[in-house]
Amino acid sequence: MTNSVTRFGMLLLLVLFMAMGIAFFFYQQEQRLASSIWPDYSIDAVQSIEVSTRNERYTLLREPSGWVVRLEGGEADALPVPADSARIEALLAAVAHNRPSQMLEPSSGADTASQGLADATVQLYIKPVRSDDPEARLTLGHETPTGAAIYAHSSLAPSAVFLLDASVLHHFDKSADHYFDTRLLDVRGEDVQRLTLHGVSGIQWDLERKDDLFTFVLPASMLGTTVSASEVRLYVHNLTAINADVILARPDRQIVGKPACSIEMVMPKTAAPLRLELFAPLDAEQVYGRSTQHPAGFLIDREKARSLVRQAYDMQWRGVVSFDSSRVEGARIYSVLSNQTLVVDKNPSGWQERDTGREVSGIDMTLWRLKEMRFEAEPVSRLGYPAAQRLEFDLLSKDGRTMASFMFFTDPRLPADQCWLKVGAEEMFYPVSSQLLEDVQGYLPVRQPKAPQ
Repeated sequence: MTNSVTRFGMLLLLVLFMAMGIAFFFYQQEQRLASSIWPDYSIDAVQSIEVSTRNERYTLLREPSGWVVRLEGGEADALPVPADSARIEALLAAVAHNRPSQMLEPSSGADTASQGLADATVQLYIKPVRSDDPEARLTLGHETPTGAAIYAHSSLAPSAVFLLDASVLHHFDKSADHYFDTRLLDVRGEDVQRLTLHGVSGIQWDLERKDDLFTFVLPASMLGTTVSASEVRLYVHNLTAINADVILARPDRQIVGKPACSIEMVMPKTAAPLRLELFAPLDAEQVYGRSTQHPAGFLIDREKARSLVRQAYDMQWRGVVSFDSSRVEGARIYSVLSNQTLVVDKNPSGWQERDTGREVSGIDMTLWRLKEMRFEAEPVSRLGYPAAQRLEFDLLSKDGRTMASFMFFTDPRLPADQCWLKVGAEEMFYPVSSQLLEDVQGYLPVRQPKAPQ
């Protein structure tokens, strides 16, 4: 009995393996058949893709400088628009992965026009790089009567008509601007060797890279001052991370005249600097610009334009405070307005109030913000009415000595989100963000109102 069960189990296992092998064989056959009738190209294997929709015709073309979009009907000397190669790659992947779900049986005397393809929604003509690879033309027609599928034709199988799932049509029915590379410039920040901003009256500032740091070349008043590395990184990042809202592919929409602001970047091994120009009015809802990447022009909103128009002062390092955070073991906060004093000490678990032992959270973040603080405008050497002192903040060492001392002053003449900061005995007052003043005041316990007599 046991031997019979064993033989039956082995036979069943053998049948199962044979079924799996047959299924795999037919799957491979199906894949080979699909690849022979339906294009499957990587972006590196393609030279161009001509796209025809019901609204326009354009070509995605590989050029020595990279992929571009050429619009049909443009002037002979019209410049192409740089293309986003990732979106072209996504188009080719959509073609390869959305193969036909069914092939219709050919009917007597029927042609592709009579089987749902007379009114093509989209046509793609894919031309490969290698001359011995076949070109492919895909035609996507209208929906079947049920609406679940669309008719399709591939030039790789000229006598057949296929059905594709109707949901895939949106992958292919794209306008030309879907493939535009809308970055203002194509540049890596680490490659910039020189960065210059011109205004209407001339050069506003000029920065040159020396080793890994930038230094001021102009204006002369900034020579010897420190350039903020983070500001330069942010500025160069904006030059490439900001996307145009509209790419102007037709030269008839260009503006003639002198730009209100222009930025130049010298790159290694390039004869001419990369250039970006912005034209007045810079406070318009949309600002017109041109760049090396988009010589025919683009439009960006005013906030994006504003982030690119920076003064020399903005590029300067504007740190106010310097101290060794690791040596800070205590802090004293004194509110002039409420005549309150709070002393906190550091312990292994955090910070606590010296008098009551109350846990005080957030002091470490306050110390970090204090070191990161930047002044927002030129400092002054004296304050007058109506400026008023509001707070003193002292940092203490382990033995209780004052390591650093800071005084905060409010002033209605400053912007609403700023206050004055005085560092130690230095007779300079720096306009800084008032957020830190509000944070430090928040550590003071709320006083209970006095009970009526």
